[in-house]
Amino acid sequence: MLAEVLCLLDMIVNSFAYTISTKPVDRYTRPEFTGDGPMAINAGRHPILECLHTDFVPNNIFLSEASNMVLVMGPNMSGKSTYLQQICLIVILAQVGCYVPAQFASLRVVDRIFTRIGTGDNVENNSSTFMTEMKETAFIMQNVSSRSLVVVDELGRATSSSDGLAIAWSCCEHLLSLKGYTVFATHMEGLSELATMYPNVKILHFEVDLRNGRLDFKFRLKDGVRRVPHYGLLLARVAGLPASVIDTATSITSRITEQEMVRMDANCVQYQPLRMAYQAAQRLICLKYSNQGDDYIREALQDLKESYAAGNLI
Repeated sequence: MLAEVLCLLDMIVNSFAYTISTKPVDRYTRPEFTGDGPMAINAGRHPILECLHTDFVPNNIFLSEASNMVLVMGPNMSGKSTYLQQICLIVILAQVGCYVPAQFASLRVVDRIFTRIGTGDNVENNSSTFMTEMKETAFIMQNVSSRSLVVVDELGRATSSSDGLAIAWSCCEHLLSLKGYTVFATHMEGLSELATMYPNVKILHFEVDLRNGRLDFKFRLKDGVRRVPHYGLLLARVAGLPASVIDTATSITSRITEQEMVRMDANCVQYQPLRMAYQAAQRLICLKYSNQGDDYIREALQDLKESYAAGNLI
């Protein structure tokens, strides 16, 4: 009865189906659903913002049991929050029976969508910004399941940098153990070390060019870590902080970054054998359930063997 009422209301007030029918054929697509398959969205868009901006840049997302956490990095205003919101909206639209703003979408049904987005205190409940953030995170940790979608836009910013990184890191490890799908946006470059230890962590970044001391945002998602040097200091300079303050901050952050890079290189070397073994196991599982012929599987096994022996299996 509730579904019937909602359908009638949608038709009378402002039919979503009619709105979609007025779009070009390739703008909205019918989503597919699988039992335990991946979440694959090709050229997904924000259904509201694309109506306001004709040059909206679409982006992809792929999550599976073998790669169930995506860390999204990038400077402020590069598009991280919009990206997280559009993923949630596409999943909701698909599960209520709507076409979705994407070229292709294959999803598994999620039991819940957990979000930790935004900052702010709660004066009514006597909660600081950090306490509010921790309460929201605690609710997620206590109720998340292997069928949930977790979307986090920053975590641990409202306390000391060391405690914030430690909390974000431990929460990521907890979510990884549950096999749910997680999209985690962060400015903490230290979290990128998770990918050196856990093969099911994938790192993405929003493309940004640095031109004449200014950031040129492309809003396109790319693989891997892309460090824009001192983007926080660039924005601080634009905001009007004194040049002497910016120069001192630049010197300090350069020393900190150098120490972090040394530690990350050591982790990459230490965990490389584990990552290669994991990737080999995942490919063998895929070949086990493949419907390809024997010749194809033999060739794939040979390629896998050669790649593993050469040490370039990724």
